[in-house]
Amino acid sequence: MNLYAGFPLGTKSSHPYVQRFFMVESNVSRSKKPTNSQCPMNLNDKVISSSVIHTYGNKNDDGNHSLRIYHQNIHGLNGKIDEFVLSIVSEMPYLICLSEHHLRCNETEVAHVPNYKLGAKYCRTSLKCGGVYIYIHKNMKYSKMNLLKYCKEEDLEIVAVKLKLAFKNVIVLCAYRAPGGNLEYFLNQLDSILNLLDNLKTEYILCGDLNINYIGTSNKKNQLENMLNMYNLIGTVSFPTRITNTSFTTIDNIFVNKRNNYTIKPYINGLSDHDAQLLTLNDLVQPVSITKPIYIRNINKRTTAEFQSLLSKEQWEDVFGVTDVNIMFKNFLNTYLRCYNNSFLKLSV
Repeated sequence: MNLYAGFPLGTKSSHPYVQRFFMVESNVSRSKKPTNSQCPMNLNDKVISSSVIHTYGNKNDDGNHSLRIYHQNIHGLNGKIDEFVLSIVSEMPYLICLSEHHLRCNETEVAHVPNYKLGAKYCRTSLKCGGVYIYIHKNMKYSKMNLLKYCKEEDLEIVAVKLKLAFKNVIVLCAYRAPGGNLEYFLNQLDSILNLLDNLKTEYILCGDLNINYIGTSNKKNQLENMLNMYNLIGTVSFPTRITNTSFTTIDNIFVNKRNNYTIKPYINGLSDHDAQLLTLNDLVQPVSITKPIYIRNINKRTTAEFQSLLSKEQWEDVFGVTDVNIMFKNFLNTYLRCYNNSFLKLSV
């Protein structure tokens, strides 16, 4: 299969997202007789061999019990919940942290995720969009934390939960700061929150879309890093999380204690203009495990026809309307995966 069909010759990019896709294709093509189990069902199935994954320290012997945290700026959850649920079944994180869900407090019923509880939420009351959610697997023990007094729409939208793990308690925070949010307010209030948590002698993890780019250097990045260093927190994400026609940035991040042993990787589902991040903390274990169900794709004549129909209805303006081949390819892939996952549903066996 020629995956470059429709793209200019000689444009195989060194960009990590493009490398990942063609790495998957080449892995499959080298197999003499590829089977269904060898063919990845989505881009994330074989991403473990990609160079953009960073592993630090030694993995826990019992990897199934390592704490897994998923974060994504979902850019509006309404109308995407079914596709989102399908996109995460292969990973089954213990926590799902979503920024910019765009829902009001009275709309949370449309945001139900099977096997998860909505552990903490912040919804805007005046402005549109924004908001943060933390979903927790139903078997995990946790308690809510009230950070509402620190929140201010656009400047700092933040929620937190305290997890009761096997050997310690861990607080997980999810935050959002709009691109035009007041940086001074954001830093001051976040500092107050972390100082409070530090006094509790509890380990904490911060994730979210802070709209502070961690690619390159900037005054905003320096201010944030200086403040987080006081609490021994470091950013784990070094790959782009948002790509546009004119830039690629790392404005989504997950911050952990410097001593943590962790693995981080990007997770592409095509549901947002931000790609997700999946963090595994190998030295933080929980007393319950999530048994991953076995899924197969429902591929038959009917679903294949539905897939072809969905593709035929796409106008592809975001593909052919740009000149950068990296942006073109990513937009194509996002659309293709969305149609694929919507047509070939995963069934448990």
